[in-house]
Amino acid sequence: MPSSIDICSNALMLIGDNPISSFQDAGAGAQVAAALYQVTKEELLAEHPWSFALKQQRLNRLSQIPDKLTNYQYAFQLPTDLIRVWNVQDHTDYILIDGLLYSNQTTLLCTYIYNVADTSLPPHVVKALQYKLAEDFAMSVTEDQQKSQLMAVKASTQTAKAMGIDSQGRPQMGIIDSPLVDARFSGTNSADRRGY
Repeated sequence: MPSSIDICSNALMLIGDNPISSFQDAGAGAQVAAALYQVTKEELLAEHPWSFALKQQRLNRLSQIPDKLTNYQYAFQLPTDLIRVWNVQDHTDYILIDGLLYSNQTTLLCTYIYNVADTSLPPHVVKALQYKLAEDFAMSVTEDQQKSQLMAVKASTQTAKAMGIDSQGRPQMGIIDSPLVDARFSGTNSADRRGY
């Protein structure tokens, strides 16, 4: 799988610039790539619950007590490789403050998006990342606004494709009985509506 240098080189070639062999190469391309690669990658990862970038971890409860104004009793340490919290089971109420998670639950299982190794990115995500980088690189390297706008359209299209591919690897969510839905249908439950 491609490295961060490979991905950045391809992004630079998409805008008509020369490829790079390291982030220390001479020229604007390498400087811009070194400055923007990691933040652009993390931004893309944060946009979607990518199946390859999800982890679950029981959070460590800290001894410190949150300020009473927060209305939460416990503080939890977030994982060091976290990019974004996706959900906390059992769908408990929580808040993120200053790098900690506050909750009233004594134990928490957190599902989160983590910073995947560059070489573990699947091909459809690599392509989306290359176009996002090309969009970011275009103005800094070529000063061509039209090229930047073209790369933005391509990045959006490829990201949507990548999300679609990723979503196909998961089962569809089933219809769950709900008192609100049952009330809407005059008290008949969903099994009755389906004719079972």
